[in-house]
Amino acid sequence: MHWHRRSLIVAVVLLVSAVAAIAAYGATARSAGTVNITFMEAMASGTQKPALELLTKRFEAQNPNIKVTLIAEPNYGVLQQKEQASIAAGNPPTIGQAYENWAAGYADAKAIIPISGYVNNKKIGVKPADQKAIWKGVWKDLFLPDGKIWMWPFNKSDYVMYYNADKLAKAGLQVPKTWVQFATVAKALTKNGNWAWSTDTGTLAAPADGTIVLMAMIHAFGGDWIKDGKPTLNTKAAIKALGYLADLKKSGALQIGTNYPGETALGAGRSAFDLSTIAGYPYELSADGGKFSMKVAALPSGRNGQGNAMAGTNIVIFSKSSNAQRAAAWQYMKFLSEPRQTAYWAEETGYLPVTQKALPIMKRYIKTHPYQQIAAQSLQVARGNPPYAWWTTAEGQLATALQAVLDNGGNPSHALATAQQKAMAAANG
Repeated sequence: MHWHRRSLIVAVVLLVSAVAAIAAYGATARSAGTVNITFMEAMASGTQKPALELLTKRFEAQNPNIKVTLIAEPNYGVLQQKEQASIAAGNPPTIGQAYENWAAGYADAKAIIPISGYVNNKKIGVKPADQKAIWKGVWKDLFLPDGKIWMWPFNKSDYVMYYNADKLAKAGLQVPKTWVQFATVAKALTKNGNWAWSTDTGTLAAPADGTIVLMAMIHAFGGDWIKDGKPTLNTKAAIKALGYLADLKKSGALQIGTNYPGETALGAGRSAFDLSTIAGYPYELSADGGKFSMKVAALPSGRNGQGNAMAGTNIVIFSKSSNAQRAAAWQYMKFLSEPRQTAYWAEETGYLPVTQKALPIMKRYIKTHPYQQIAAQSLQVARGNPPYAWWTTAEGQLATALQAVLDNGGNPSHALATAQQKAMAAANG
């Protein structure tokens, strides 16, 4: 930011009550010309907390007239409750983490602002070449149905295939690259009390890995989760994907459990695969305890190529903030997404860099952590949750359908028809 622009921000902030707006959070100005912004986030544990704190200090060092106060919440459930409560009370933070469907609800309530004007601004925005460098899946995830950018990327992850390389080598089998190959390999490994893969279907209230993998398969098989702003849970592709999983379950190659059963079974040497989030890599590594060579590959492909589901949040700007705070917040948000910062964030936390330009910076790290590049490249095709407030209900219904088929032997077509009916009712309000 140029000094004349900084001077403009200082002039504006002296004319507005920015300090009063954030007083509820105990933030105080360091000097008369400081723009104070608050960031409500859930990066409160593990390496996430110190990594975000360090990045924030670096930003403040480069922008001495901006003070960022981090408001850490223990988890996403509490974060959403606190954001909603602060909106209702009329004193939200300047910015906050938000899932796509949260952002949709906030936008409907006029609680957040679109940021297309910042992103595309020739002076303070993101250059077209840098926009194109953001992974396609991540870029598409920033928009709401009105075609405007309302969110900016922050912590992203997707799904990968963990596998026991020793077990496959001993059986003379190759790592499957397609879902057809996966079924063949999975059934070949199912013998002598062992099987190929364990997963958790999840429930209506808490969809788990099995549901997310089903969503990825639907894309790979040529389907989608929504069309024209409405759920499409019972397409031919969805029925085929669910039928595929039912066949694996019937053959014994797929086992159903709870509390990360894929990680447990893979670590114990009972199964050969776990299809789960890349964010779980440390836990997978801990589970195997060095007993075998655990490696990572991209999810298998279907007739429509590779499908993947993206997890993690974006950042939104709340509408109660002043113009000066919004401008300062945008500078901070953009800073976090820049190649060097997002590369550091990925290396420290296990999340993925949001731009392709971070990979060259991570070259040395990737030599010893190749799974990071594999997962990052899958962000090109990964899709985030549809940005509709009703999607939470729809995803829960998909989990219920999966549970009905894999746990209770239900018919895939019937289970998905029921899920579609209930999801459509939620979408129609």
